[in-house]
Amino acid sequence: MAKTYTELEAWGIFIGALVIGIVLTSVFWAFITVPEDASEIEKEIDNATESINIDEPSDFITFCDKVSGASSWDNMGFRQCVVEDTSERNLVVMRLLCKKFNLTLSYGSFGVKCEGNI
Repeated sequence: MAKTYTELEAWGIFIGALVIGIVLTSVFWAFITVPEDASEIEKEIDNATESINIDEPSDFITFCDKVSGASSWDNMGFRQCVVEDTSERNLVVMRLLCKKFNLTLSYGSFGVKCEGNI
């Protein structure tokens, strides 16, 4: 048996269907009208990520690893090596590291640190 709706329910169903139709139409048009610039930008991003080569300062990282330090560096020439133990041996070794790479030596509660820009 068919259900009868009140006038308020019928208007509610109509407004709901209208809103759902507008939303679905908007999503449909958004997908089919992607600007050409967006697809070109995605292609450029893919091409750019293929051509990037990261040059690690391997000699600096190796030296810092040999003294059991934590090394950090960036592409602008910043180098940092931190050893937590402030023993006399570590001070001498870190001084050699600082001289070799022209960095500044500092020590304190953090340990012994060589840092600077090359």
